[in-house]
Amino acid sequence: MTPSGRSWSLPLALLAALVGGGSAFGAEPEPLPPRPDAPAVAAPDAPAAEPPWTWERLVAEVERTSPLMRAARADLATFEAKLSQAEWAWFPSFKLEGSGTVTPQVTGDALKSETDWGTIGYFLSIKLEMVQPIFTFGKIGALKDAARRGIDVGKAQIEAARWELRVLARKAYEGRMLARELDQILSDGRSWIDKAERRMERLRAEDSDDYDQLEHLRLKTRVADFYVLDAENKLLNVRALQGLRLLLSLPPEAEVRLADEPFEPVSYELQPVERYVAAAMRHEPTLMVARTGARAQRALADAKEAELWPDLALVGEVGLRRANEVDDQPSSFANDPFNGRPAGAAIVLKWNLDVPQRLFRAEEARAKALKVSEQVELQRDLVELKVRQLYQDLENKRSLLEVFRDAQKASQGWLTATWDTYDAGFGNFRDVMDALVQFYSKKFGYLQMVYEHNLLVLELSRAIGYDITRPLPGG
Repeated sequence: MTPSGRSWSLPLALLAALVGGGSAFGAEPEPLPPRPDAPAVAAPDAPAAEPPWTWERLVAEVERTSPLMRAARADLATFEAKLSQAEWAWFPSFKLEGSGTVTPQVTGDALKSETDWGTIGYFLSIKLEMVQPIFTFGKIGALKDAARRGIDVGKAQIEAARWELRVLARKAYEGRMLARELDQILSDGRSWIDKAERRMERLRAEDSDDYDQLEHLRLKTRVADFYVLDAENKLLNVRALQGLRLLLSLPPEAEVRLADEPFEPVSYELQPVERYVAAAMRHEPTLMVARTGARAQRALADAKEAELWPDLALVGEVGLRRANEVDDQPSSFANDPFNGRPAGAAIVLKWNLDVPQRLFRAEEARAKALKVSEQVELQRDLVELKVRQLYQDLENKRSLLEVFRDAQKASQGWLTATWDTYDAGFGNFRDVMDALVQFYSKKFGYLQMVYEHNLLVLELSRAIGYDITRPLPGG
């Protein structure tokens, strides 16, 4: 090999440093020491920077500020208000009525009276009514039961919203972590490719015997693939950061900085799939919504059936009537609509005898309750299928992680061997490029597998309704 061929020693030595985990391209230059006679300059006070987002802090903030979570909490508040209405139905209800007008002067009694329109007075009336339920044949009890089930639905919806936000946040979080790792590799690779391209151009300009046009074209082809990958990584980075910003409800100008945490597979102990299926039957949010919703629907059907029966209540009334130009009747047996203080109470039976229509409504409500109950069974099957699919996918990813980890080591050995052969004058640049491409593809493949694996862990946790990185309840 000619001496000019040894000019590859610097870039490929830097490549070897890259393969070993370090890079000279990213080194920061040493700052120059200040002159001894230079006056000290006080640094201006900088505003306190927002601390970087850890995963735990990010999730807590997303759950606190997300409109999805606020909407779920508003649904729960609606169900709580319905329960309060049902509980207060046992308390007496009151109605106050008042009226006023003008009347002519009326004198006399119920048998003989005289009206004088030349004299005008006022008439005021006020009445207070009270209704106290005594027995409703199960109407209020059924409504209270339905409202309690509604609260359970609201709580399950909050849990479902929480898992949805966790998955969305994790996708963006892991996407940013992946983009950061790839950006470091691409940055180092970009420096190496630029040096290789400059060397090829220099050899061609010098008309050197070491110049190989086919290898130069091969390099340009590989460069195109490299920049495609670089563009895709930039898009991934933008999607991840903007997704995190929107999930955190931050303004467009806000910067989202993640904590410097290692990008590695989530650690956990994978349990048998049957344990996960059993846990999903107890904890999965959408199944809990369906199950509690079916119970609420049955309670509403009970309330419709109870409407076939009467209501028994205590009804009371007190009032005051006053007309200043109308004579007050002295006899208690006289009907005096203008003056008096009426009061009374009675036990009342109220029964709507539109029985056929109410019976049909009850049958309709019962049919809806049966439909919802059957949908719960369907939801159970769908949840079990999803858990088993995600479990198998996660098992596959765990195996592929090992495969890509071994492939990384093999490609690194291949790259080292081809470079040593090339450096000794017995190999060619094409072999080095092929080994380099394989090394990068396996490196990228491993990082992509870590990304998919970590998302699958959270997807399986959501499908179960329980974080699988923690011990399952019951041992």
